[in-house]
Amino acid sequence: MYYLRKAYDMVHENSNISAKNRLPLSAVFINIYLFVMFTVFPLYVAMYFDGKLPFLHMDNGFVGIRHQKYYFFLVMTAIAAIAEVLLLLTQANSAEKSKPKNSFFDNITFTDWAALALVLCCAVSTVLSPYRELAFFGEATIGGYSQGRNNGLILILFYVLVYFLITRLYRYAEFVFIGLACSGGIVYLLTVLNGFYIDPLNMFANFQTQQNVFMEFFATIGNKNMLSGFICVTLPVIFTMSVVTKRPLFRVIYLVSTALGTMALIIGDSDSGLLGTAVFLAVFLVVFIRKPDRLKFYFLALTVMLGSVKLLRLFSLILEDSYKKLGNLPSAILFSKALYFAIAASAVITVILFIVSSKKPGVTLPKAVPVAAGCLFGLAFLGAVGVFVYFSFIDTTTPLGDYEKLLRFSPKWGTHRGIMWIRAFDIFGGADFVHKLFGFGPDTFYCVYEPYFKELQQYGNSSTDAAHNEYINYLVTIGIAGLSAYLAFAGGALVRGFKSAKKNPIVLAFAAAVVAYMAQAVVNIAVPITTPLFIIFVSLCEAMARKSRENNKKFP
Repeated sequence: MYYLRKAYDMVHENSNISAKNRLPLSAVFINIYLFVMFTVFPLYVAMYFDGKLPFLHMDNGFVGIRHQKYYFFLVMTAIAAIAEVLLLLTQANSAEKSKPKNSFFDNITFTDWAALALVLCCAVSTVLSPYRELAFFGEATIGGYSQGRNNGLILILFYVLVYFLITRLYRYAEFVFIGLACSGGIVYLLTVLNGFYIDPLNMFANFQTQQNVFMEFFATIGNKNMLSGFICVTLPVIFTMSVVTKRPLFRVIYLVSTALGTMALIIGDSDSGLLGTAVFLAVFLVVFIRKPDRLKFYFLALTVMLGSVKLLRLFSLILEDSYKKLGNLPSAILFSKALYFAIAASAVITVILFIVSSKKPGVTLPKAVPVAAGCLFGLAFLGAVGVFVYFSFIDTTTPLGDYEKLLRFSPKWGTHRGIMWIRAFDIFGGADFVHKLFGFGPDTFYCVYEPYFKELQQYGNSSTDAAHNEYINYLVTIGIAGLSAYLAFAGGALVRGFKSAKKNPIVLAFAAAVVAYMAQAVVNIAVPITTPLFIIFVSLCEAMARKSRENNKKFP
């Protein structure tokens, strides 16, 4: 490590890169780690080599896919942490040694305290848990079968480790996000092809008779719930990078990936993904609305998104509509004729904004504009909640047809999420004070829900290990204290990120992922296939906020 650092210093001494723009070696390591997590991690599946064409085989790719991603994350994070520790122990020269060092625990922020509180709450929850093995490892053999989703204390510790590494050592480098756009684009493209029964990686070869895999698994991610989480944590970043980047070629790459991501969102058939994306688009319209210089690129990306849906429809026609079954909402969007008007309107607004921006560059609209837009979206949200409450608790008899599972809460609501939520609150309500406060242990939902498995069979499932609502799941497993710490951790980083966006607009791309993921988490699950990326973007929000405060200037 010492010689590596010496070589790095020598290269920079003989280069034209100024000291101001030079990335510290610690930041280089962190960017390499992020590049690996953004490019290799989404595509990583089990594979093997042999002497038969095509030599590299992925037909077992879906076998244990959660474990593959879980261990990949742990190993890569451990390597990054060890590299950074070795780097700190091997200073290159006395001049650098004499410089004041920023300790990991200097300038402790609200988000830092929340991260530490989250670890403490999860540790206490594990110690007090009646299922300690499951709570610690996130997996245990119960009744002859492996249970849990690897979301135990170990994973939480690694999340917080990643957080402190990134928030203390990160420096912005755009190549990392180009890598994300390219890797995400490959995942999106594979999703679209899989949706039309095209399997270029031969990953479904061993699952032709297993309909739950054959019909609901996609790309190198897993089932549609996992895919939904992945799209919500990557597509908003790529979309927003197309708005804030200053490089036209990079913008084209981001827009192409955005188009593919939108197609994957539709063909992946997950309402949670649509929810997260819709919330992101609404929030960020309000964020960008004051500045036509950015708003024009927002509407350009929106036009690309809407147009890609019709491009998907054209692709479907070419393949004679031979695609996996879609739910009501994705199908309605795909076949909507009104979408043509939305595309035209978005395109016209884009052109107008480009004209306004060229004639009045740098113009900023009054603060009343985003306030008004926020109020309109707020009223729309309250209206949607009102409709849901009305049909769920007041008018419970009017037939709603295919939209009943969306607009009327019942045990069958949301693919029987309703019964899981009802029983989860029953479990929480029946717990003693200690377990209300700290829960039954991380990732122990399977054990505490087991008394209701027989009832769950009426809805087509023999068991479940998650509430399919991250917040309810955390309430039961790590209690009020753990859930509060988690919300403070993610929410604190998000708020601080938004506050620093005036000086560091790139942070908006990271905040976009946090907003979309937290919205879709209302009806989805945390898994080590997607949640590590969410934690990374939470950490990046905090990192940019810290750099903004430390430097009091724009981030390079």
